[in-house]
Amino acid sequence: MEYNQSKEDYKEQKDKPLAKLLVVDDDPDIAHVLDLGLTKNGLLVSAFTSPKEALQSFQSNPKGYCLMLSDIRMPELSGIQLARKIKEVNPSIKIILMISFEIRDNEFSKVFPSMQVDGFVQKPISIKDLTNKILSIISETKRTLDQDSH
Repeated sequence: MEYNQSKEDYKEQKDKPLAKLLVVDDDPDIAHVLDLGLTKNGLLVSAFTSPKEALQSFQSNPKGYCLMLSDIRMPELSGIQLARKIKEVNPSIKIILMISFEIRDNEFSKVFPSMQVDGFVQKPISIKDLTNKILSIISETKRTLDQDSH
């Protein structure tokens, strides 16, 4: 941000969503809390309790989302299955899986070598920590894109 921007310019920039997320959790309470909390932190959220509905929405606008945040254990489709289908449609989307147990990235890649997941968060997690994780993953993408364009 430039230092000589007026307060109005800064407010406009601040009101603009930082990113659009696809959020999927089969627990309606968790989906609702994530929607409210992440929206309050400046992210645009499309929250779903059905992985199949989330996939349909994504397929209708695959370039509209920059990141999917999904629970790993859900009926219909697991978070891993959903991530795989999402990546087939848009390989550049970032994926964060929410889990109720601890897992290391290298352990996951041994079990699912063909699956590209950008991060894991362990439930419960504060909205602040989750927002920071999301923004750090999104900013990595932006840095890479900025470097590619030079």
